[in-house]
Amino acid sequence: MDALTFNKFLSLDGIVSWPMIIKDRVYFLSDHEGISNLYSVNLEGKDLTKHTNFTEYYCRNASSDGRRIVFQNSGDIYLYDPEKQELKLLDIDLPTDRKKKQGKFVEVLDYTTEAIANDKYLSLISRGKVFLMRHWDGPAVQLGEKQGVRYKQIQLLPNGDTVVLDTNDDKLTFLSKDGSIKKLNVDLGRIERIKVSPDGKKILISNNRLELWLYEVDTTNLRLIDKSEYDVISQMDWHPDNEWFAYTFPESYSTQSIKLAHISGKVIRITSPYGYDFSPSFDPDGRYLYFLSARHLDPTNDKVIFNMSFQRVIKPYLVVLSNTYSPFNQSLEETTSDKKVEIEGIEDRVIPFPVDEDYYIRIEGAKNNKVFLFSLPIKGYRYPGETLGKLEVFDLDSKTKELYADNVKSFSLTIDKGKILILFKDSIRLFDVNTKPDLNATGKKGGIVDLSRIKVYVDPEREWKQMFREAWKLMQQNYWKPDGLKDWESVLLKYEKLIDRISTRYELSDLIQEMQGETKTSHSYEMPYDYDTAEPLPIGGLGADYEYDKENKCYKIARIYVGDPTNENERSPLRDPGVQLNIGDCIKAVDGEEVKYNILSYLVNKDQVVLDVITKGKTKRVTVKLLKDEKFLIYRYWVEKNRQYVHEKSKGKLGYVHIPDMMYQGFAEFYRLFLSEFHREGLIVDVRFNRGGFISGLILEKLLLKRMGYVVRRNGKELPHPFFSSPGVIVAITNQYAGSDGDIFSYLFKKYKLGILIGRRTWGGVIGINVRDRLADNSAVSQPEFAVHFHDIGLKIENYGVDPDIEVDIKPEDYANGRDPQLDTAIELALKQLEEKS
Repeated sequence: MDALTFNKFLSLDGIVSWPMIIKDRVYFLSDHEGISNLYSVNLEGKDLTKHTNFTEYYCRNASSDGRRIVFQNSGDIYLYDPEKQELKLLDIDLPTDRKKKQGKFVEVLDYTTEAIANDKYLSLISRGKVFLMRHWDGPAVQLGEKQGVRYKQIQLLPNGDTVVLDTNDDKLTFLSKDGSIKKLNVDLGRIERIKVSPDGKKILISNNRLELWLYEVDTTNLRLIDKSEYDVISQMDWHPDNEWFAYTFPESYSTQSIKLAHISGKVIRITSPYGYDFSPSFDPDGRYLYFLSARHLDPTNDKVIFNMSFQRVIKPYLVVLSNTYSPFNQSLEETTSDKKVEIEGIEDRVIPFPVDEDYYIRIEGAKNNKVFLFSLPIKGYRYPGETLGKLEVFDLDSKTKELYADNVKSFSLTIDKGKILILFKDSIRLFDVNTKPDLNATGKKGGIVDLSRIKVYVDPEREWKQMFREAWKLMQQNYWKPDGLKDWESVLLKYEKLIDRISTRYELSDLIQEMQGETKTSHSYEMPYDYDTAEPLPIGGLGADYEYDKENKCYKIARIYVGDPTNENERSPLRDPGVQLNIGDCIKAVDGEEVKYNILSYLVNKDQVVLDVITKGKTKRVTVKLLKDEKFLIYRYWVEKNRQYVHEKSKGKLGYVHIPDMMYQGFAEFYRLFLSEFHREGLIVDVRFNRGGFISGLILEKLLLKRMGYVVRRNGKELPHPFFSSPGVIVAITNQYAGSDGDIFSYLFKKYKLGILIGRRTWGGVIGINVRDRLADNSAVSQPEFAVHFHDIGLKIENYGVDPDIEVDIKPEDYANGRDPQLDTAIELALKQLEEKS
């Protein structure tokens, strides 16, 4: 057999990993019999032999020195000797103080998730711990269990006690200033939101079962108020009389109304079920109910694609609760607003504010006819980062709106709605709602709450145990199929007994991920917030490949990646104006230091360097500004190389589009290429390496719009009609690295008969997630919540994938020789179809 020719010689129904050649056999790990163990076959792929028989935990991370094999199992290291056919548990003695398990203090604002105040006290949750203090001075007291518990959903009672949710047992918990803890011992599922009445005697509770409950503290009476079939009831507010309350009610997949209810159980829908209404908030005098609505749809032209979109659609509204005039239409005679709630005709007393639409996300009624409006900027999604909002105040007396504070993370009003607590990136500030804040002032004058009084102490060992249990429980509560996790209690016992062996936050991630892997379901992720380790130093990029030139003792430029020179991060710095290096030039020194080692070691933590380069036999010195990340350049190079190849091979008849994911980048990349390719006779759509997402339907919409003719102009080429319609011939390419919504796109491409799908079977993971739960240290865990069924195959894509119409593989020798048989096959098929149509 040719040493440069590869063929598949083993196929097992499971995951095969860590191949190792020892003498005349290939050893590997495989879980085709259920639990990953060590196996081997001969060099012909025959004589499958099992060498270990672990039945509880997977064998993982195998490695070999060419004679023996080591691997991990449940935190232990085993050594296998093929010659002796002997397996031995290694006794490793590694003295250490396990520093990462030692207690530590963390910055309060880094982990603050909620903050609330009344006229005397301020309470907040940081790292899952509850703290209570007076506004300006005095001690900060930690309430509840100090370690091993995570609290969330904080509400402050008039006397300074707090109501929270204990996530350990999902119980509503009352934490008193005297240190006592009282729990509502009722199973209400996963509690999503709570809202305490102004008098502290009643609590609204919503849960993951899409229910809304009313709990009366004094009588312990619990009443089911409402239940949706579509989503969580997530926003509630109390009328100041403590008898009426309002809440959002999901009416369908994309519409939501505002309902008004009485503690007796009477419920009235105030707004129609056909809009999207949210953020209900009562005027503190009981006259109005404020809310936001995305019902005013005024389209704008998209600046790139032939489409329209709704950018600013959210407007504030108010409901006049009694049968009196609205604040925007006063009578000639002086009138006073009635504070009663009058039900008859209330749906006709919904009035818009006299302000323009914006991207408002929250409205809150405050004292003295003040209404706070919180909005976020409209920005792109491709480069995520923390988004800070704008807080404005509308005065019902003057009918004017002005900026109150900018760069705001969140805010809350005190129970009497007379003060506002604002959470900024680097501070928490408290102001009177009638006072224009001085954000340049310090101390109490600037409203700054002294957070140095709060000391957030973390016991990692107890926190890790709590986080592990919560991750396990979240899976139990949110897994898409209620009876789908067989014997989930035993999974907890199986992995929990390993917790005492872990020593770092990284090892906790590993343990949680292994535990969640027992679901045998896609999208079971654990996403750490901070491993408590030093940040890795960045390596500046030159956008090139190199080969070491021994004779001249320099690094020769073997390839320069060329993307789109006009796009940021998509041009090699070696091609910048004034630099202009070429393939074959040799880098002799970086910042005056001769390059004796890997050239990347000279680019660590640098933004700009001076290179001494041998070019055309002469030495040249250039200053180069390094790339922070080369992935955009290398991706663009690959895409443009493919596009140019398709154009050349098809003589301009075929266009090429690659979609890297089904999220924001994928949407942008699809249209970036489609704009210049759709007019051609045929199109190749490449979804290889697609990371998934949620916008496959938007892409398919465009591909399903087929060209029916042309618009002929007096001058210039005719225009395809409908405009931006797809050509009659489309071929798609997929592979084993296309997953999630990439799976779905591949399946629907075939189902809609858009064209031939070639490549390799896709990843096979179509049970989606909604990552809304975070653990104590701000890490995220996901649970497969939404299973995608199709009429003809049900859930068969999960754990299998989508088979292409024609299977085409790329072998190692193809990669080595720069060949792409999948792209070549797609071009060949598309051209053949064009020929058949002509």
